[in-house]
Amino acid sequence: MKKLLLLFLLTGPVLVVSYAQDKGKPPAPGAAADTAKPKKPAGITDKVKTSRKVDGLFTIYQDTATGSVQLYIKKNQLGKEYIYQSFSVNGPTTLFLNQGMHRTTFVFKIEKAFDKLEFSQVNTNFYYNPDDAVSKTWNVDKPEAVFFSDKVGGEDADGYLINADQLFISEKMDGVKPNFGPNPFAAMMFNLGGLNPAKSKYYAIRSFPNNTDIVVDMAYDNPGITAQTGPDITDGRYVRVRMQHTLIEMPQNDFKPRMDDPRIGYFTENVTNLTSISPTPFKDPIHRWYLKKKDPNAALSEPVEPLVYWIENTTPVNFREAIMEAGHKWNEAFEKAGFKNAVQMKIMPDDATWSPDDIRYNVIRWVASAQPSYGAIGPSFVNPRTGQILGADITVEWASGSGPVIQDEL
Repeated sequence: MKKLLLLFLLTGPVLVVSYAQDKGKPPAPGAAADTAKPKKPAGITDKVKTSRKVDGLFTIYQDTATGSVQLYIKKNQLGKEYIYQSFSVNGPTTLFLNQGMHRTTFVFKIEKAFDKLEFSQVNTNFYYNPDDAVSKTWNVDKPEAVFFSDKVGGEDADGYLINADQLFISEKMDGVKPNFGPNPFAAMMFNLGGLNPAKSKYYAIRSFPNNTDIVVDMAYDNPGITAQTGPDITDGRYVRVRMQHTLIEMPQNDFKPRMDDPRIGYFTENVTNLTSISPTPFKDPIHRWYLKKKDPNAALSEPVEPLVYWIENTTPVNFREAIMEAGHKWNEAFEKAGFKNAVQMKIMPDDATWSPDDIRYNVIRWVASAQPSYGAIGPSFVNPRTGQILGADITVEWASGSGPVIQDEL
């Protein structure tokens, strides 16, 4: 015991001195700076060297070997509002996923949060009078929906690069599958099942100055399907739906929203004025085209930008002249509003290099579905902030359009 005590007394001071010396030892040059300074993301050059570049509103890089997509966000695009619009391009008509269906529309923005980029949907359901003090609470108790967040994979002087496969090949922006809810007949309804990203792929990528289109083939698996399927579905266990995601620049113009008048029927955006004391505090902008006179002083003037409809090359040739004449008849109504030649009708050539799914073109198309859900339909999509119509397409089912001809023959 005495020997142990003596050993402790002899070695104790050595340990204390050693600890004190280690504690007081200055760090190696640059060591503290290295641990304190956050690591910068890698540049983008090496990240995109095997990709093709699609430039436009948003720049897309698609790997030529794997098909994987990266999205480049410019630093001056952060915090700005954009419009998202989805379309179904090809899918089961019984689920209203057939060609030409205008689906989800919302305003979104992209923001940087530390080492990530966040995509969030903006709530456009309310209005605040800016002259009212309570308008300072415009962003209180109305949380925005963050539908996608991913780590920055690369950065240069102008922007950030992120992997976008989990954004576009997903249901984050459009739910795609119908939600039957607590329906007692849900088991009898056709259910797509679950999304299989491994079997999904990109079909087309287009980018222009004012919009970027990403078209994807979404593969769904439902091995335990119980509901009956129609003849248009090859195998109900495995169904592929073609969807188009379109990112649109927020229009910057002098378009003036026009509020709804309940005495007249309009399609509208639903907006509530939270600074109003009215029992009906509604401030609903109607859906309407942006027509502006070339000569504002003239009683009758051509518009700066006319409404142009293209008769798609899927339209039966013997119907095209009648459709063009019918479209131009709308000019009689617009003349009452002071516009001359407001509507222009054109025929899409068979060798056209542009796609009818490009939102820059309004088209009248014909389809022949196995199980039509309608005779004809003419949806449009708008700027949720103002109600300005940004595009419209008309789809006519062959079964409906050819009906009068068949009746005449009978």
